[in-house]
Amino acid sequence: MSGTLNAILNNMYQNYAVIFPAANIMDIQRTSISLVKQGFVQIPNDYIQFLSTTDGLNWNGVEFFSIHEHERKDCVFPNLLLNAYQTTQNLKALFPKSLILGMAPEQLILYEAPQKEYTIINRYTFNRVVQLPRFVDVLYFYWDSFSNVS
Repeated sequence: MSGTLNAILNNMYQNYAVIFPAANIMDIQRTSISLVKQGFVQIPNDYIQFLSTTDGLNWNGVEFFSIHEHERKDCVFPNLLLNAYQTTQNLKALFPKSLILGMAPEQLILYEAPQKEYTIINRYTFNRVVQLPRFVDVLYFYWDSFSNVS
């Protein structure tokens, strides 16, 4: 996998990704503490870097969750909140010590804290699609998959 966070986000943005203003580091830390208090894992550092660049993202059916709600006139789908998704979906028993960071049409994107890896799973069967070491690799996985489709 290759590419930097900013380069991949720039490519996605040029190809109609919906991005949002960066989240404040204090708000990200508050959300991370709140997640830990609720029995979830803290937000990984490279996802914090992503949130500090764009607070969530929507692109080609791929959605990465945000810290804040965003209202945009040009956004068809509202961005889901990281904290709210964890608490409302009741998936903690299926994915202990994991944090769901986003989703694609048939996939969930998880950070698995014990392995310090990102896992993309099938939303219906919960089978693993791929495991990746860094969040930028997750972005590149989707960028590479969708940008090469004709």
